[in-house]
Formats: sequence, C-alpha cells, structure tokens
Amino acid sequence: MMVNITSIKTASDGVWQGDNPLDHAFPLLIVQTVLVLVVGRSLAFLLKPLRQPKVIAEIVGGILLGPSALGRNQTYMHRVFPKWSSPILESVASIGLLFFLFLVGLECWKMVVDSTRSLAKRSGKRAFAIAALGISVPFILGIGVAFVLRKTIEGADKVGYAQYFVFMGVALSITAFPVLARILAELKLLTTRVGETAMTAAGFNDIMAWILLALAVALAGNGEDGGSHKSPLVSVWVLLSEPPPLLAVGGGDDGQ
Repeated sequence: MMVNITSIKTASDGVWQGDNPLDHAFPLLIVQTVLVLVVGRSLAFLLKPLRQPKVIAEIVGGILLGPSALGRNQTYMHRVFPKWSSPILESVASIGLLFFLFLVGLECWKMVVDSTRSLAKRSGKRAFAIAALGISVPFILGIGVAFVLRKTIEGADKVGYAQYFVFMGVALSITAFPVLARILAELKLLTTRVGETAMTAAGFNDIMAWILLALAVALAGNGEDGGSHKSPLVSVWVLLSEPPPLLAVGGGDDGQ
C-alpha cells in the first residue's frame, strides 16, 4: 500500500475551529491506541477465568476491530482506521515490539549468565532437536497444503514451484518469537529451564526459517517465469553466507 506521507496533516486546530480531529494523524493515533488498549484489556479481563494469556485477548481484539468484524462497516473503517493511518500505527506498534524484545533480551542474557556452561550445552542440544522437529514437520505439511491450495491463491501461478512451496512452507512453520516471549514472560517462565529451552528452540527455529526464506528469495525471478533467468549460484551464495554469522554468535571459549 502506497501512502503519500507529505499529504498527511499531523495536528488539528480543534473542533471549535470546525476541524475534525480524526482527519489528522496525531489525534487519530491517540483514538486508535485508546481503542486498542480498552478492547484488549476488556477481553483479557473476560478471558481471565479461562486462564488465557493476554496475547490471546489481544489477537481476538484485533480480529474484532479489524475487517473481519467491525471492519465490515465501511464508515467505521474510513473514520477510525483509514488506509493512510496504517503506516503510522504500524510504526508505533513496531517501536513497542522493539522495546519489548529488548527487555526479553535482558532477561535472557541474565538467564544465560546465571546458568552454568554445561546446562547451556544440554539445553542447546535439546532445544536444537526440538526446533528441528518443530519446523520440519509443519514445513512438510505446509508444502502439502500449498500444493492443494495453489490454484485458489491469487498470483500463485505467476511464480515458480520452488519459491512458492518454500515460501509457503516457511510461512506455515515459523514460530512467532515475540508471541512466545510474551506468553513466557506473563507466566513468569522466561528465566526457568522450560523458558530457556523454549526460547532457544524458537531462536533456532527462526534461524532455519530465515535461511529457507532467503533461499526462496534467491530462487525467485524478476518476471513471471518463476526465476528461470536467475543464476543457481545465487542460491549457493545465500546458503554459504548464512553459517559465518551463526558461528560468530556461538563461537568463543566464553560463549560470547
């Protein structure tokens, strides 16, 4: 979606000047933020007896506020969530996610420092096995689903089979790292043995998913031929460029 940010008005002159605050970015962002928080907290309170994490309530709230429920009312969508406001709301959400993952990183680093090296080795091996199993089975099943639904997905026939199957397999098998971190933090399991294994496995899962996704991008072509003009050396270069950063992360006698 293309939005001309130079045409977006930031501040409103006020309703007393005959101005609609919802036609300006900052007042609309405040309304959107308050609406999201109120709906999310309300659903979390209602789902608390069911012992559901807050992220479930927030997902349900997003469905209710989005085009699947209230968004079917075009007046509501054009006034509260117009298309030109999406980049602004997404940017604010990305900043919030960045700070949250920063705090998760601090917790995980404290956990690594406090744990012994032998424990880290055992958790690493176990987490790698869990991650390998956790991404391989959904990846294979995802490719099967993609094969069945290929004709029903718009634009799928314009790309080659290789990048289509790899991309769909990765999309259906990747672990939502921020969501997992949020659930573990809420349940106070982030610094426990279970949280350590889960976060490490999710990290391995993301690494393998990014490698496969990079392979899919490398296989993709510039036209509708599905990448027939793409050199196979590109795919080899992508795979060879992944191990050095991974070795740099885990190298060293101190684990640094």
